[in-house]
Amino acid sequence: MTEPEIRAAYHAHKDSIYRFAWRMTGSADAAGDILQDCFLGLLRNPNGYDPARAPLRPFLLAMARNLALKRWRAEQRWEALDEEEFSVEPLEPGAGQTAELVGRAVQSLPPLQREAIILFEYEDLSLEEIARVAGAAVGTVKARLHRARENLARMLAPLGPSGGGR
Repeated sequence: MTEPEIRAAYHAHKDSIYRFAWRMTGSADAAGDILQDCFLGLLRNPNGYDPARAPLRPFLLAMARNLALKRWRAEQRWEALDEEEFSVEPLEPGAGQTAELVGRAVQSLPPLQREAIILFEYEDLSLEEIARVAGAAVGTVKARLHRARENLARMLAPLGPSGGGR
């Protein structure tokens, strides 16, 4: 990629990469750092992207994912990723607006479930694209999405009609 192509890619994809990083980390500062590191990496190694392997956006999201994982490891936030043992508590409907509660619920998911739900629901990636980004099989991505949705449904149950929420 040439520098003008990288500049154009930055303008076309910066918002998507930032949103993904912010939703994964819960921090505007961390998301900004990840966004910057993602495009600096592309500038330093412009031949690292091969358009024959994947579209640019999933490639950049994979870079952002790897940077977020690296950050978690450095901060020792990378807890066991055993998603089967994850249990959720319902959120209190009076604690905030619905969108804020949904955001908190997504943020509280285990990292691999959070990643799958963010890429699928917020970034509109296909299962195949998510599998490429995550370096996982499509079946694994489907399972993570399923568990994420189940966990979100449990956490957000109080917001439903029978839960007394709005």
